[in-house]
Amino acid sequence: MAKVVLENVSKIFGSDIKAVDNVNLEIKDREFLVLVGPSGCGKSTTLRMVAGLETITTGKIYISDLCVNDIHPKDRDIAMVFQSYALYPHMNVFDNMAFGLKLRNYPKEEINRRVQDAAEILGIKQLLERKPRQLSGGQRQRVAVGRAIVRKPKVFLFDEPLSNLDAKMRVQMRTEISKLHNRLKVTMIYVTHDQVEAMTMGDRIVVLKGGIIQQVADPMTLYEKPKNMFVAGFIGSPPINFINGMISKIEDDIFFNEKTFKVKVPDEMVEKLKPYVNKEVTMGVRPENIYDKLFAPGASSTSTITATVEVIEPMGSGIYLYLTAGEHNLVASVSAQERVNVNEEIEIVIDMTRSHFFDKETELTIV
Repeated sequence: MAKVVLENVSKIFGSDIKAVDNVNLEIKDREFLVLVGPSGCGKSTTLRMVAGLETITTGKIYISDLCVNDIHPKDRDIAMVFQSYALYPHMNVFDNMAFGLKLRNYPKEEINRRVQDAAEILGIKQLLERKPRQLSGGQRQRVAVGRAIVRKPKVFLFDEPLSNLDAKMRVQMRTEISKLHNRLKVTMIYVTHDQVEAMTMGDRIVVLKGGIIQQVADPMTLYEKPKNMFVAGFIGSPPINFINGMISKIEDDIFFNEKTFKVKVPDEMVEKLKPYVNKEVTMGVRPENIYDKLFAPGASSTSTITATVEVIEPMGSGIYLYLTAGEHNLVASVSAQERVNVNEEIEIVIDMTRSHFFDKETELTIV
């Protein structure tokens, strides 16, 4: 297959709109790489530059060690699946999948074999005679993927392919695309704004903000060791809780002081936080690292605070509690066995060993 390399790639629209800012990235051979970020972060523009659908303002893009800056999209040996299915309404499924091969004058027998093989992989052999209007959204997306598969390209590009599907179908298609990657063993670059898609599908994830790469890592590294507040806040559902406060030294211990409550900093974090004594920082706590003290026997009083339950969201396997603690609103993901009421005061325990601390000014991770 192929690796894809971006060297100092930028894209400027007009005179001053920098959509992509000096991106340096290597996508390994056979890797499933996900570009994720909010709308306008430059992820689709980056993908379109790899495809050749957007010209590069500065920098170089390599596919299999070949610089493709001046190579036409049809000659880059890539296949792209778009957000819109872009199927020809007057053609049946077979002809939609075969169209690109016919344009390249492939033999009829080869076209038939490739379409049949792709249809078998995607489970749509029974749909080959249908027109797009006779298909569901999920079936149309499979056809769009099949049209890419028959090309047998070096690189597959996916531009938010599941955003038009309902929630249940998105989950199913996520699984199907992941299985497809495992079966085909090809290089795939996938764009999405949905961090759940990114976490569940990618070998590595590229988090973008304002056209700049914030962090590149495997899903669990992003989740457990974010480089800054943006990554920490973007990755995770429900999102991480951010609490502003000050690092205080009380006798021989270091505390995070929110004014209305304080919690003790774990010993292993003390050295990195000592320079911030009497300075403001931001503490990040994941919802699953907040517990009801009733279900955390033996929890230290130095990590226990009082909170008021504002909203309760039963999720089946668990419950989301929306809390007010001091001057901050928090979300806790707790066991379905919890029995609490709105407006009730409860004691919650913060697992400080799983907390994160960020510099208030730079928003970079301290520890």
